[in-house]
Amino acid sequence: MPAETCSVSVVVPTRNEAANVGPLAARLAETLKDVEGGWELLFVDDSDDPTPGAVGSLRRLGLPVELLHRPPGARHGGLGGAVQEGFARVRGTVIVVMDADLQHPPEVVPALVAPVLAGEAALVAGSRYVWAGGDAGLSGPWRHLVSRSCRMLVHLLVPPSRPLQDPLSGLFALQRSLLDGVALRPEGYKILLEVVVRARPERVGNVGFDFAPRHAGSSKATVRQGMLFFKHLARLVVAGRRAGPGQPVAQVPLSS
Repeated sequence: MPAETCSVSVVVPTRNEAANVGPLAARLAETLKDVEGGWELLFVDDSDDPTPGAVGSLRRLGLPVELLHRPPGARHGGLGGAVQEGFARVRGTVIVVMDADLQHPPEVVPALVAPVLAGEAALVAGSRYVWAGGDAGLSGPWRHLVSRSCRMLVHLLVPPSRPLQDPLSGLFALQRSLLDGVALRPEGYKILLEVVVRARPERVGNVGFDFAPRHAGSSKATVRQGMLFFKHLARLVVAGRRAGPGQPVAQVPLSS
């Protein structure tokens, strides 16, 4: 990544998403082409397919895209660990985290970023549950039930998560400075919850989006990932209790 800062950095963890990185980058380029201060896109890649080559093609097209490929044996922390490594590499004043499969529409990124750049909120999460959002991309009634049940469980056990409509979302934007001095210990998919518990942002916002069907490839959700989620949740419950109540987290109305 360039040494100078930029306004917006987008961190995308990938695992076998060769067919998706091109459409994602193209839509982000169109969406962010006028952002003041510039933008960058970092793929943190745990793939064993041609994803690295696909990202290389994007760089040859002149897009502000970089790749951090983690080989087998260096893929610590799963998706959350990949995002954490991305945090350390990018230079944006605001950092956006999103998935590569286009279930998170790139067109919603400006609505996430604007309140953070304006100082209205330290963190803004995309939500499938607010009035403007939708969760049609969850495949089948069982996934809907699991998703909503886990959301309720997290709100019950992790008080700092309650101002977030969708605390298990993989789509969010945050002030880079929010991470200063914070030791993240992610495990699995739910990096947003890790950030909220460890960094304790004072003001958060919610932006609804339509959770679309996957563009290409297959879902990475497995029983093993579910078990990692519950293990991670237990650790965060303990960490939150040890840290004490701290500053209350406020949900702020957004002007964007």
